[in-house]
Amino acid sequence: MSNYVIGFLRPAVSGDGWGEDEARIHALAAERGWSVILVYYGDPDRPGGAVINRLMNLAYSEHANGVIAPSADHFEPDDIPALVKITDVICTDTDTKYTTASNDGQDQTGLVNRR
Repeated sequence: MSNYVIGFLRPAVSGDGWGEDEARIHALAAERGWSVILVYYGDPDRPGGAVINRLMNLAYSEHANGVIAPSADHFEPDDIPALVKITDVICTDTDTKYTTASNDGQDQTGLVNRR
């Protein structure tokens, strides 16, 4: 398995703090021994679904074992359940990891929130 992750943030959500958000993405990856292979900036002008589709394609094609975002606020409501079909999602603000569950402990959404 690779030790590659993709950073993801929406500058419109981060506001003036987008640089600090990106630094937190890199810091969390370094802390866990992962390499950030790219940071994808979600463009608010892209049509609905295009941002998450692009992020999913990047995660799949790069064989990333995670996507790190500053918080769950950077995702649309259905984005995380769709993305965890490809890779794990980690939020730096809470150190929450969203992942697909094995058969033990799976909730109705199929997601497990692990710290």
